[in-house]
Amino acid sequence: MHDPDTYVWNASFTQLALQHEILRVTYYTYVVGDDQRVATVRNAMQLQIFAKHMASLLPTTLTPCIFKKDNRSRSGKGVDIQLSVDMLSHVFRGNVDSVLLLSGDGDYAPLLDEVRRAGVLVYVSAFSDGFNQALKERADSVYELDGTTWK
Repeated sequence: MHDPDTYVWNASFTQLALQHEILRVTYYTYVVGDDQRVATVRNAMQLQIFAKHMASLLPTTLTPCIFKKDNRSRSGKGVDIQLSVDMLSHVFRGNVDSVLLLSGDGDYAPLLDEVRRAGVLVYVSAFSDGFNQALKERADSVYELDGTTWK
């Protein structure tokens, strides 16, 4: 599924972490538009599924975390901050033994340093265009999403 400038998703994006039982997939994004547009995107995202370990009994639908943005030009760090807070919270509560970051944004490099210092495995996936080298260097395993197709 692809909604330009909002999100891109394919159930296979979680393939890299299938040796783990995936508990939740949270998709962080911005939506430009009114409350109806946000609701429409949220509903579409909640219909998306992710690949999971065959023995898992957990649900396979995405959990959207959507921030409303007034316009495309306005800079926003709300997504980055919320993702970082959530990831560190789960790591330090001992809720996870691994994390999969689907982003090529080098701003997450210090976050991954801290996650690894806590003894948590770090997987990173992104499209090769814009995949920051600093993330690749900090990951225990890397997967480029190029060639993945979506509707």
